[in-house]
Amino acid sequence: MVERAAAGDRRAFEQIYRAYAPTLYSYVLIPILGDHDDAQDCLRETFLAAHKHLPRFEWQPSGVYPWLKTMAKNKARDLLRASGRRQRLRGAFAEHVDAAVPDEANNPAEEELQRRALRGRIDAILDTLNPRYAAVLRLRLLEDRGREECAEALEVKLGTLDVLLYRACKSFKKACEKQGLAIGLVAELSAQ
Repeated sequence: MVERAAAGDRRAFEQIYRAYAPTLYSYVLIPILGDHDDAQDCLRETFLAAHKHLPRFEWQPSGVYPWLKTMAKNKARDLLRASGRRQRLRGAFAEHVDAAVPDEANNPAEEELQRRALRGRIDAILDTLNPRYAAVLRLRLLEDRGREECAEALEVKLGTLDVLLYRACKSFKKACEKQGLAIGLVAELSAQ
């Protein structure tokens, strides 16, 4: 069946999917990710990668399952790493935006004015960036949209979205420094 699937037989590949997808989902991806939606995404990515790389698969006595399991674990780890980066980016972005607003502003009306002024300065800086960078920062960090929704809106793959967000944060940091705005994303962003 693996040989037939590797040769392009779609039904053979469907049989492999039906045979192994439930096990990979329940016993590999859910325990690692703990989230059904993320596990579904990783399962889909695993089988897309398997379909692409199946012609290069070398048969092992243990069969195709260990190969699929390793691929699924790698996809789950990739997603966890991307999620961690996203949380660090969001935290750093929020931390430095909050740091730019002075603590002595106890008057709610004054706080709102300062927040609006800061948002205006942020928007002005975003307007100076590459339009794709500005778009990904607005969607992902300011509007807090999900990765899939952002990728769809920008018409890119998830991996491309992560790279785009990373580069956008670096560009935003550089633009803030250039304009003397005290919003710098943490040094770790530059080191990533």
